[in-house]
Amino acid sequence: MLDLNYDGIKKEIESEVCETHNLHPELIKTDEGFGIKACCEPFREKMVEKSGKMIEEETQKILEKMLKNMFKE
Repeated sequence: MLDLNYDGIKKEIESEVCETHNLHPELIKTDEGFGIKACCEPFREKMVEKSGKMIEEETQKILEKMLKNMFKE
């Protein structure tokens, strides 16, 4: 299983501010992974998209590191 840096993702997401309501979202760990609570649906969707991209980038970094370590002698 991949060891994603959820703390970094959480910090980044929770630092965002809704332009409409001036509120921060909240990243919550769940059994399935995590969820995002936000003041409105458009802002929540924006944060879900951003967190998805962050997870994708983090996963790519982990896989690249794993592959480098596999071929080390």
